[in-house]
Amino acid sequence: MDQALFAEFQTATYDDWLKAARVSLRGRPLESLVSRSYEGINIQPLIGAEIFADSAQLDTLPGQFPFRRGTAAAGYRARPWLLAQKIDIADPDEFNAALREALANGQTAIVLGDALKLHLPDGLRRALAEIDLRRFPIFVHSDSRAPDIYRLMRAVLMNDELHQLSGCAGYDPLANLARTGTMPADVFDRLAAHVSAVAEVSPQLGSIAVGTTVYHDAGADAVGELAIALASAVEYLRALDERGLDTNLVAGKLHIRLGIGENFFMEVAKFRAIKLLWAQVARAIGSDSGGQRIRLHGRSGQRNKTRRDRYMNLLRLTTEALAAAIGGSDSLTIAPFDEPFGKSDGFSRRLSRNVQLILQEELQLTEVIDPAGGAWHVELLTDELARRAWARFQAIEAAGGMLTALEAGSIQADIEAVTDQRRRDVASGAAILVGVNRYVNPDEPTPEIRPRSKSEAPDEAGEPTVSATPLMPLRLEEACEAGRESGAD
Repeated sequence: MDQALFAEFQTATYDDWLKAARVSLRGRPLESLVSRSYEGINIQPLIGAEIFADSAQLDTLPGQFPFRRGTAAAGYRARPWLLAQKIDIADPDEFNAALREALANGQTAIVLGDALKLHLPDGLRRALAEIDLRRFPIFVHSDSRAPDIYRLMRAVLMNDELHQLSGCAGYDPLANLARTGTMPADVFDRLAAHVSAVAEVSPQLGSIAVGTTVYHDAGADAVGELAIALASAVEYLRALDERGLDTNLVAGKLHIRLGIGENFFMEVAKFRAIKLLWAQVARAIGSDSGGQRIRLHGRSGQRNKTRRDRYMNLLRLTTEALAAAIGGSDSLTIAPFDEPFGKSDGFSRRLSRNVQLILQEELQLTEVIDPAGGAWHVELLTDELARRAWARFQAIEAAGGMLTALEAGSIQADIEAVTDQRRRDVASGAAILVGVNRYVNPDEPTPEIRPRSKSEAPDEAGEPTVSATPLMPLRLEEACEAGRESGAD
């Protein structure tokens, strides 16, 4: 049927498209359309299958090693990604009320973060009252509190509830070191104890998080973020192997959390690339097929969110959610659009939840298996990111591994170099923030900053510690804000 329908048209080759493009440029070279990303990748204006030197991976199907097209053969048709919205409320009773409202209106996973006050078992009991934990996976999004919160779960929940828990109570001491600049010297012993306890009582629950949002929010590019994820995961695998834990067990308990940035196609490629990169690592350590399939969570980034023209954040969050979903994230946390102002409210949380529901229910993104498959621009970016990230990961390993790199400051230095370039680009207008350095609304009032709930991360002062220079969150809007406050146009 296709042959008959298009028989009257001549087949266009890649060279034919190039010739047509050159004509439309009226003498300018095609190379003038090539741009360079923060990852050092030349973004080509016209891409086809012919550009790939090795297309072996492109011939794989979803669910097949190395999983660049997804870890499940049926994609989201088997199980849509989980809506794992964060609720930054400190009081357990207020948190419970907001959580029950969210779960009744489309949210499909529970997130426990640093804001929630859970000093005693009673606090957790109140926070999770009347919540069916067999139905809703639970994610502990706190780099340092996961072991403490899981101990509270064991004190509060019945044995059958504990056995059926799913999600991830993910302990991530390296990310906490990058954020705070310190961690206990015996942290890997603590990690081993946490992984063992979870495996014994809650076999379906993940226990190790490899979070890159602290690096992402500080300004890291996609190559750096992927390399850091691999190096952190390998650091945990190595440390737990030294403490007698089965490597295959550890691989199956590990979840990766990536930040989601502003470059739509780069982010789609990043979420696809981490799958094939992790599959290579897991196979190299002898992990089985289950361990080679990474559990992947996406969290919207903070660096491009603005206080001025606040509703633009909602548009940014929509494209970020779409990128991570097309890239194949298993669960998503899309921040409220008013997060830069401090504590969010029910209205902003509802909008961020509904962004995901529209993608699933109205856009019907869950009806397509690997929607990016065969999109040559995304496929080439996936390939470029994977190769560059693997080389960066090998460099981190050759220098002693992720912990050594953080202590030495090389990770921080690499990120700072990219961050400086991002700031310069926004200040010069080479990079556009709508409503901030272009298309500004001069009549918008200055928003009120609302105080956040204080973090409930444990105080580990006085313990023997490992130290590193902490990463500082980046807000690209700040240079423009400073200009306004000083009276600059």
